[in-house]
Amino acid sequence: MQVCPTGIDIRKGLQYECIGCAACIDGCNQVMEKMAYPKGLIRYSTTHAIERGLDNASMWRRVLRPRVLIYSAILLAIVVALATSIALGSPFKADIIRDQILGRIVEDGLIENGYSLQLINSNEVTRRFRVTVAGLPSAQMAGEAEFEVGPAAVRMVPIRVRAEPGNGQAGSNKVQFSIEATDAPGDRVITHSTFYVPR
Repeated sequence: MQVCPTGIDIRKGLQYECIGCAACIDGCNQVMEKMAYPKGLIRYSTTHAIERGLDNASMWRRVLRPRVLIYSAILLAIVVALATSIALGSPFKADIIRDQILGRIVEDGLIENGYSLQLINSNEVTRRFRVTVAGLPSAQMAGEAEFEVGPAAVRMVPIRVRAEPGNGQAGSNKVQFSIEATDAPGDRVITHSTFYVPR
């Protein structure tokens, strides 16, 4: 009681004023040692251990139970998976949303589909991205195909894809978009969508 900075009477058990400084434990052990009594009268423990009279060795043996080891292994696997995901994850994200308007015929008889491209740059520097399309013969980007996104920013940009008539079947055709960082060719995201050919 004399060494407690908050004036708690430890004889009344744990109280909310306790700040966990362990000064009472150190003081008690010193007195018990001088009086040739066993140390540990005041100690960190659990209600279960006190009720069953478990010593430190018994408590450590209970830690090595199969249930505890299995839970620990699961937790470790989750941490490793999270760390791997962060380490191998792409520093940017991209998503393609197809316009509600169906394919339309434009100049030179080409078929055009419109999309909205959402770019998410998680880096702290401005980056530039190049968009290409594949999966349908003669399909190519129309208009601008490179876009700049500021640091830690999100940008939604409209893009257009054109294809020559006679390529692909009437209706929906699967296409894939490749979004690649121009400053780091290895940073690439591939997303899928459809290209509509009028019947």
